[in-house]
Amino acid sequence: MMNLILIYIFAVLVILLIIFSVVFYKIKTSKWPYLKKEFLLTKAEKDFYFVVSEIIGSNYLLFSKVRMADLLYLPSMSNSRFYHYQNKIQSKHVDFLICDKENIKPLLVIELDDSSHRKLDRVLRDTLVDKIFENAKLPILHVKFSFNYDKEKISSQIKALI
Repeated sequence: MMNLILIYIFAVLVILLIIFSVVFYKIKTSKWPYLKKEFLLTKAEKDFYFVVSEIIGSNYLLFSKVRMADLLYLPSMSNSRFYHYQNKIQSKHVDFLICDKENIKPLLVIELDDSSHRKLDRVLRDTLVDKIFENAKLPILHVKFSFNYDKEKISSQIKALI
């Protein structure tokens, strides 16, 4: 009887090893269509990144393109409610995030608003995002795109919200 159990266990392990090998081989040998983007940030985002970096200096950390799902969590709730709320943030990101240096604690979200933010779908998205961060008690600052940023004004806005 014991020998029969050992044979079954051995057979299951062999089958699992074969399945794993086939799946791993397919993943390893598959040609994936992904290509590296030339730049992480658009020119406008990059220019603004350096403005904010200069303003905050070495006192804080600045991150870009942070997923909302990495900034927020949902308290315990039913699965259907969890997925309903999680889906609202799952594929959204914020342009910039300022964190404290010691604990990398999120302090301020910054959205760089270009002309696309005047479109109805973006207005609705921004309203939703603003409300979500307000409820989560994480301040958000909207800065209109500019070719020349008023660093003093942005600095005072950041200091007021941090």
